[in-house]
Parts: sequence; structure tokens; C-alpha cells
Amino acid sequence: MNNDRANAQEASYTFTEVAYHFQVTPEVLRSWIRRFAQLLSPAARAEPPRFTSADVAALITVQKLLEQGLQDDQINAQLTPKRIVSDESAAVALSTDQARQLVEGKAALLPQALGDILSAIANSQQTVLNSQSTVREMIGVVVQDNFNLKEENRKLRERMLELERALAEYQRREETRKERLESRLRALENTVAAQQQQIAQLIQLQRQNQQKKRGWW
Repeated sequence: MNNDRANAQEASYTFTEVAYHFQVTPEVLRSWIRRFAQLLSPAARAEPPRFTSADVAALITVQKLLEQGLQDDQINAQLTPKRIVSDESAAVALSTDQARQLVEGKAALLPQALGDILSAIANSQQTVLNSQSTVREMIGVVVQDNFNLKEENRKLRERMLELERALAEYQRREETRKERLESRLRALENTVAAQQQQIAQLIQLQRQNQQKKRGWW
């Protein structure tokens, strides 16, 4: 029951979220699902697919191995879980002496031996469940952090684009203002030149008038 509750609380991600997380096209993600189906949960192979944290972690490893040049069969062979001898076998092995005593007729030890074996099996199973729960939580945290980093990077890129657009607009306004100032400066220079020419003409006329007056007298 605890295991079911942990699975219900486990985070899941949509096809679009996972494709965005890996920065791949939907076709590439569907290809991964088809080629590495044995590494994924039934929900990831369903339609529409829902990916658990363990699925995302497996796909992260698949992507890295593909980038290293490994073939599909090599990746499947490397990531397929190998048979692990459970702690139950060890617990049973530790009870060999008790089993021998039972065979020899010491039936009085049977309830205690069975109790010890069942207790050892229950404890080992609980330890495995706790370890699996801890691993799932750690994977969920890592995957969620990766999603958060992707979102922060997206916001940062949008902010940089906004700053670039603002800078381009500022530069455009500065160029326009510079052109206007240069145009006004040229107009002012033309006006000053025209006034200087008029002043020179007035001075010349004044000199001519003074010369005429002297000649008259």
C-alpha cells in the first residue's frame, strides 16, 4: 500500500514537456520511445505517453550514450537491469543450520526458524522499498531542477532579446538625433555664410558711397 501511494505521488511529465526538456523534435522523442521501449515504463509507451522521473532519467542516459556513438543494441544491453540476488536468498542461506536442525528432527525450532526467516525477508523487502522510494525522490528532484533550469534559461534569453531590442531602438534614435543635429548645423552654417556675404556687400556699398561723396566735394 505504501508503494502504491508513493507511485501515485510520483511526478509525471507530458510528451511536450519531455521533448522541450531534451530540446529535440517530437519525431526524435517518438523514435527513442520505439527503440528503447524496454527501458521505459508502460505509461511512457502508452498513447498519449506520460513519463515518470525514472523514464526521464533513463532517456538522459540514452541521449548521452547516443552522443558517444553507441548503437541501439549496445545501449539496451548496457541499461537493461541485470538480475540481482535479493537479500531474501542471503537470509535463507543464513538459516542453513536451522534447516539442518529441522531435518534432524528438532521440530521444536520450526516456529522460531520460520519466524526468523519471514522477519528477515520482511525487513529486506522493506529496506528495498525504502531504497527505491529514496531513489525515486532523488531522481524527481534532479529532473525537476533540470526543468527549472530550462525555464530560467528561457526567461534569461527572452530578457536578453528584450535588452537587445531596446539597445537597437536606442541606437536608432541616436542616429536620427545625430542626423537632425547635423542637418541643423549645416543650415546654421549656410545662414551664417549668407549673413557674412550680406555684411560684406553692405561694407562694400558703404565704401563706394564714401568714395562718391569725396569725389563730389
